[in-house]
Amino acid sequence: MDQKKKKPSLQDETDAWVVMQIKIADKTKGSDRLGIGLFLAMIAIFGALILILPDKTFSEQENRVLQTAPKLQSNFEGSFAERVKAGKFLDRYFSGDFAEDVSDYYADQFPARDVFVGIKGAFEIAMLKGENNDVVLGKNQYLLTRMDKAATENIEKNFDAASAFAAYMETEGVPVTFAAAGRVIDVMRGSLPALFPVDTLDKPWDALTALCETDGSSMEMLNLLVPLRAHADRGEDVMYRTDHHWTTYGAYLAYTEIMKAWDVEPAAKDAFTVETVSNAFYGTAWRNAGMKWIAPDTMEYYRYPGDEDYTTTIHDNNTSFAGFYDRSFLEVTDQYSSFISGNHAYVTVERNGDEPRERLMLIKDSFGHSLVPFLAYHYDLEIVDMRYYKKSVAELVRETGCSRVLILNNMDSLTSAASLGMLRMGIE
Repeated sequence: MDQKKKKPSLQDETDAWVVMQIKIADKTKGSDRLGIGLFLAMIAIFGALILILPDKTFSEQENRVLQTAPKLQSNFEGSFAERVKAGKFLDRYFSGDFAEDVSDYYADQFPARDVFVGIKGAFEIAMLKGENNDVVLGKNQYLLTRMDKAATENIEKNFDAASAFAAYMETEGVPVTFAAAGRVIDVMRGSLPALFPVDTLDKPWDALTALCETDGSSMEMLNLLVPLRAHADRGEDVMYRTDHHWTTYGAYLAYTEIMKAWDVEPAAKDAFTVETVSNAFYGTAWRNAGMKWIAPDTMEYYRYPGDEDYTTTIHDNNTSFAGFYDRSFLEVTDQYSSFISGNHAYVTVERNGDEPRERLMLIKDSFGHSLVPFLAYHYDLEIVDMRYYKKSVAELVRETGCSRVLILNNMDSLTSAASLGMLRMGIE
């Protein structure tokens, strides 16, 4: 009788696998060593290039200052003994600042960094993640920065400070309007991927609505999200696809809402000549996303007769230029800063001549920059940015004779910091 064949056990299969590995080990040693050698060579080459190549101090693509070679100790003028006595000997090493800077240094100075950032963005989308570096790829190539933190405590602090400021201005006979602008992800809700969670997007707006309903001051409230979203839902380009700002057309729509609230007739759209100043505008969302295949935005100026007969004065550095636009910024990455030359603490825009004009105080973040040419159609402007201006705005209103105040902030500014708290200076 034939003996029944024994069924292989798991141990038998394991033993067979080990034997096979031993047999082919010698054949694969060469390729393994080659792979390891190439990997180590790449590390050595890139490490050497970081040390050999001159440090880059600024990234045009990311529009930010880069980390240069870190230092073991702080700058100090004095002898070695004085440095030791002052606690400045290797102080950055012992505090951990040096180690932190080393990490940032290698990340910022890595050769061909922009290329690898683009490769990472492509891989993230290819893996169907739909986003990279907290930037969501939406419909029609909109790059939508995620806003997952409500930070309603900052909204309350900003609103309370603005309300207190408005109550004080009421005693001076100066009306105050508080206008909240939507973020791109708020306005372009229709471009979000299906099933994207929107609860956290609504929380700050719900909190602002609740504050408005209980506010006891005379401050006028304007929610600019609603009208701009209505235009966006009709397919109009009210927000940049690659940036976090509204387009010039979006700024025009906001201007019309503000003027109507003040019972002032806004200039009709056909009163302006649209000048295309760039077909290659890449904004902050594009720089963060690493999605290099996304097409650039078009940037426009809305021109009108006499718009060069104005003087924009930047009090931070005592410089001035004609009109509203600093076209030198059109030659660099940060093209949006061509509007009134970017972020500054205190700027004045005045029409030339002796004809008296009403003066408006504009308290703004960067959303106000592209709004300035429209407001200047009606008013001379005193412009402050509370992220940088550290003096009493109430005193500035009195000194300059402003008859009205507009506080314009994007919801991102209202949630990320309580910068409007400085409005309390000089009123308490």
